[in-house]
Amino acid sequence: YNLQNLRYLYLNNNKLTGTISQQIDNLNLAEHIYLGQNYLNGTLPSTIGINRPNNWRFFSVYDNKLTGTIPMMMKLRNAYQLDFSNNQFEGELPSDINQENYSKLRMLYVSHNHLNGRIPSSLMEMKKMKVFYFNDNMFAGGIPEVGDAELARNLITVRAQHNQLTDPVPNGLCDLDVNKKYGELIELSVDCSICNDCDLCKSRCYN
Repeated sequence: YNLQNLRYLYLNNNKLTGTISQQIDNLNLAEHIYLGQNYLNGTLPSTIGINRPNNWRFFSVYDNKLTGTIPMMMKLRNAYQLDFSNNQFEGELPSDINQENYSKLRMLYVSHNHLNGRIPSSLMEMKKMKVFYFNDNMFAGGIPEVGDAELARNLITVRAQHNQLTDPVPNGLCDLDVNKKYGELIELSVDCSICNDCDLCKSRCYN
């Protein structure tokens, strides 16, 4: 972790074990950090993003055995993609993943974990977002209404199936169907019980 000029770290699919050291934050000038498809366990360091400036654009811990919560205050302000999917994270999604702190974020993957609580409405106000994977968790309530006109033009995919959602899919989200020419949404995957009359999710809802 003394390679301070490192720009790209690809350690995915290497059968790595153990925990992620807090010293990973010393690679603050790196742009790509891929640690996915290993056997890493323990929690994510709460110090991620403390060293400034932080240039991480792509950060993935996909498909490991990580536990605990997704830390608040990660300060990955330059991130385009965050992938926490296929782990054992629990608790609520950090409320500070919002437009103010993550104005460049395009893709957020948190699927296949044990996350609960409500999907934060602040996520639906993030202007550059294109992809949300919330599926296969324990989220309750509903998918928030889209609260930003620029997000409405950018959003392409929302996956929220296999949760504990009970509120119907918002009409405003359905209206972003690319076939209606209001938006670019091509995939809206939810459980059939909350799809209602939304054409976009009718064809591929989940029982």
